Amino acid sequence: MLTPKKKLTKKELKHDPLLDSLEKGKEFYEENSKQIVAGIVALVVILLLGWGWMNNAETTRNEAMLASTKATLAAAAGIDENVLSELEAVISEYGNSEIIAQSTYQLGIAKLEAGDAAGARDQFNQLSNSSDKQLRIAGKLKLAYINEKELNHAEAAVLYQSVAMLDAGMISDYAKLQAGYAYLAAGDLAQAGNISSELMAEDHTGKFLEQVKYFEGKVLEK
Repeated sequence: MLTPKKKLTKKELKHDPLLDSLEKGKEFYEENSKQIVAGIVALVVILLLGWGWMNNAETTRNEAMLASTKATLAAAAGIDENVLSELEAVISEYGNSEIIAQSTYQLGIAKLEAGDAAGARDQFNQLSNSSDKQLRIAGKLKLAYINEKELNHAEAAVLYQSVAMLDAGMISDYAKLQAGYAYLAAGDLAQAGNISSELMAEDHTGKFLEQVKYFEGKVLEK
């Protein structure tokens, strides 16, 4: 048998929890409408500013990549004063950034070819401090090369060894071998011998093993 539904009295209707909550909400809004509207407006402004900043950052990134690519392609065709100026302009405008690493590297090469070792070193130093491992390797190898040209063999050896420690496959293996030759040129037979022993103890094959054995012979000659 169905139980008849209880009819709510006028007093109970007046104190219905849902109606009370809605009424209180309405009163709160009316009393604080200005602050609420101001808060909503502030939130919208923050969201718009954030979207605008992200959009602008992406636009700047794309512009930097395009400018760097154009300058790098121009450099690949041959370095002249115009190309050199274009590379410098890209780096000046967009700063030390991984996005324009190609231009940074090409400008370093161009300065090196022009006999400006100090200017080249500045560019390769930027790359050697990059958070990207491949860029660090490129920068360090070029810095080591410059040091060898300037007969700073000990400094070159340290740079080659730092590349050897980056675990970059054959690049690191060749860097370690080159560090050995640099120590040998610097007259540091002990360090050269240590590197020779390390290389011989590692599992190398093929042409690289032949080069390691040749280096071992050079160390033993001393």
